[in-house]
Amino acid sequence: MTLGWAALLLAAAPAAAPPPPVTLPRTEVRLLRAHSGIAYKLYVSTPPGYVRGGRYPVVYLLDADHSFAVAKNITDHLTQRNHLPDVLVVAIGYDGVQTYPDVYRTNRTRDYTPTHSTEGGYGPEIQKHSGGGPAFRDFLRAELFPFVEKEYPTDGRRVLVGHSYGGLFAAWVFLTSPELFGGYIVVSPSLWYDQRMMFRLVDGVAREGRPAAKVFLSVGTLEGSQQAMLNDLRQLHDALAARQVQGLALKLVPLDDETHNSVFPAALGKGLRWIFDSP
Repeated sequence: MTLGWAALLLAAAPAAAPPPPVTLPRTEVRLLRAHSGIAYKLYVSTPPGYVRGGRYPVVYLLDADHSFAVAKNITDHLTQRNHLPDVLVVAIGYDGVQTYPDVYRTNRTRDYTPTHSTEGGYGPEIQKHSGGGPAFRDFLRAELFPFVEKEYPTDGRRVLVGHSYGGLFAAWVFLTSPELFGGYIVVSPSLWYDQRMMFRLVDGVAREGRPAAKVFLSVGTLEGSQQAMLNDLRQLHDALAARQVQGLALKLVPLDDETHNSVFPAALGKGLRWIFDSP
């Protein structure tokens, strides 16, 4: 009888409240529906010394679901140790319930590829959505920047960070619309895309009259067979360097023992420090 009453009392007792989730300090999520109808989810982090009276550069990141928490912690860590100035972080993701991986792959294929190509990538069913890079770039320019600069105290400096397909997009923006960002961190870009179309753009880069920019290029030495991605990125670096573009600062940093899936955090930290001339 005693055991029975004990079991009954336990069953009637209210369940313990679940422990609170871990949250990232000084972060918020904002929704922005583009004129195209696509709903973007913006992950925003303000710096440790954030005050409304200040003005801050903005680091824009692609692939928010993967990049935001990493970037937020890296920027906080470096800022608090005087290795980086205070920066706002804005990572661009997507609203709505996502069935991983197809929706994730479709979104980034649509937005990050400059041209339509059914070859490579995630296969023909996903690649049929490719080629939306120009529309996404126009969204950044006409809708995202005005929104961020209205809602947050910015100082006009912008940095774009992209990895893989995101790196392809970042490189393409630099080559075609360099005025949009003063700094570019291009990590493991998919330079193979559309029969290496990115290399065909280099010859059109004017030596003079382009806005000053800093472009940080990085890739892991273990990416691709026979270091194919490293060789491609070195070729892009050398082609741009040979153009002797006025006001362009280039830096190529291969990262030893890093793979395509592990390279991003180290590349981001090194790239930010170089872009902002921090120790």
